[in-house]
Amino acid sequence: MKSILEEKLEPMHKARHGAWVYLERLVEKRLKPVYKAHYAAWVYWWPLWRSIFSGRRILQNWRRFDLVQEGQTFLDYGCGTGFFTIAAASIVGVKGKVYALDCFPRQLGIVEKRSGKKGLTNIETILSECEIDLPDECIDVAWMCDVFHEIERRRAVLEEIHRVLKEEGVLVIYDGMKDEILSYTEDLFSLNGKDGKLLRFVK
Repeated sequence: MKSILEEKLEPMHKARHGAWVYLERLVEKRLKPVYKAHYAAWVYWWPLWRSIFSGRRILQNWRRFDLVQEGQTFLDYGCGTGFFTIAAASIVGVKGKVYALDCFPRQLGIVEKRSGKKGLTNIETILSECEIDLPDECIDVAWMCDVFHEIERRRAVLEEIHRVLKEEGVLVIYDGMKDEILSYTEDLFSLNGKDGKLLRFVK
């Protein structure tokens, strides 16, 4: 149930998100060379950095915690350009499903192009700033990588993730906030695994 305050603020959040999308399209139109350079950085250099440095170590932690398995339903919350979306989709296979959620249409477009090139048909993108357009208790694993510190409505996002997670589901957050995250997960999730910036929670 949404609080009265949340209901009153919801139109404001939607309007702000719409403004960001409009601004992004305006910048794309007016500053095309700069926009193309920024786009290239996101498409090529950021994934390259992920694959060479932090991404490899993070995927090792996936295996260590036995996090992603064939046939699972996986939510990549704040998916960006889809480095972990693609990795998860390859693991869960055709029997599984990956939902890639981000608040920027451009990022989701990159995910869709990249998954298409790899022939992955088990990825579905979701455009949202907070709400998750999925039914209750349908997700096995919710993953948030380097996005939690950027979220303004942290508790609201965690409540949404709690709603869509199955009873035996897990939430894994990789973020520089580390133990500060625990102040937001109280009464929603219990910490049951940790490795540096990676925190693993259960309902």
